[in-house]
Amino acid sequence: MTYAQALPANPFRSLSRLIRLLPWRDGLLAAILVLSATALLQAQDRIEAWTQDWVPPVLEVPADATLLTDREIGSTVRMFSFSTGADVDALFEAWEAALRDGGFPIDQGADDLLERSIEFSGRGISNAKIVAGVTSEDGRTVIEIDATLQ
Repeated sequence: MTYAQALPANPFRSLSRLIRLLPWRDGLLAAILVLSATALLQAQDRIEAWTQDWVPPVLEVPADATLLTDREIGSTVRMFSFSTGADVDALFEAWEAALRDGGFPIDQGADDLLERSIEFSGRGISNAKIVAGVTSEDGRTVIEIDATLQ
């Protein structure tokens, strides 16, 4: 018994023809633009309201706040940071007064006064700390908020 065996046509020929017909360059450029814009917008989200529901509502978001990080570690640890061009000393004074008036106990030690920070607790929060970093050359300061929830 004899078998007829046909050699397949060049399988890469049709693929190479397809590649030439598709606008790959335009598609690749569009994909790069979309991904770049998405990454940029995600990295610089404006904070309209606090992204964490545990943050005391008495603390107001600075108008120019830009979200940098937002993390949940396990079921109780929360951390996020943002940058702002607002006057940090005035902001911390207002936040401290708002926390006190809102019934949140503040634990202010000598170290806290030196490093521009506020430690507080209350209403579902075992302890929380707000720390201001160094102000950069462009006048923006990174503020980090860490908390352990009850």
